[in-house]
Amino acid sequence: MPTDSVGFARRAVSAVSAQWDDVVRNFLDGGEVPRQLKSWAESYRGRGDSAVQSWALPELFLGPLTKPRGVFLALNPGEADPSFHERGGIFADEILTKYGSYSAWAASWPYLRNPWIARKGSNRHHRSRLRFLRDWTEERELPGSAMVSFELYPWHSSRFTGKLRVEDALEAVQEYVLNPVKELRAPVFAFGAPWFQILENPVFGLDVVERLGAGGKPYDSRAKSRSVIVLRDSGGLIVIAAKHSGSAGPPSRDDTIRLREAFDRCCR
Repeated sequence: MPTDSVGFARRAVSAVSAQWDDVVRNFLDGGEVPRQLKSWAESYRGRGDSAVQSWALPELFLGPLTKPRGVFLALNPGEADPSFHERGGIFADEILTKYGSYSAWAASWPYLRNPWIARKGSNRHHRSRLRFLRDWTEERELPGSAMVSFELYPWHSSRFTGKLRVEDALEAVQEYVLNPVKELRAPVFAFGAPWFQILENPVFGLDVVERLGAGGKPYDSRAKSRSVIVLRDSGGLIVIAAKHSGSAGPPSRDDTIRLREAFDRCCR
């Protein structure tokens, strides 16, 4: 069972790693969504290009579940590419023949290396978050392995515009996302307006301890529309969510430094 530097047993991390290895192996073997995940899988019902791509590899987390410097929350893995994500695709082959398990494959950060980059180019979503984490920590050479990303809903769709029925997803999100994220003991970041409604839902047990920027305490952000909430649970988990008009991405380097300074003043 994995432990941190002071011997803290990370039971939820160990469990979710093993469980998702089984989920992906079942998927690659042609199986359907396991019974215990049905409610989660059916909690989102997009239509058209928002429909779930059930043929694609379900991705719950990316990055090594060891000692990250930061954890990012995402809504879902986005649009799937059949050549990479279908059974028999490039990623399936990597999992089965090169890495041996989903968790080992995910630890390699497949979207930040070849063959993804060679065929698809740089992944803007994950690259922008790595840049943000480097700015937040002020470590310009921080590797991709220093970050972890978890999906609120681990099945692909071209767009994620339908409404997630939180009450149906709650139990699975708690077990597969929030519990392991809490054990990773790193700051958690979420970008985009949907996260405000999701994270402030009382069912998740997170309390807003500070509001910064638009609608809260000014912190000299260059983006006047940027709004930030800092949330905490009874166990010490800290989540920082940010949104601003026209983008669901992280702030610029200058604004990241300003946000870090404001966070240190209010909530450290």
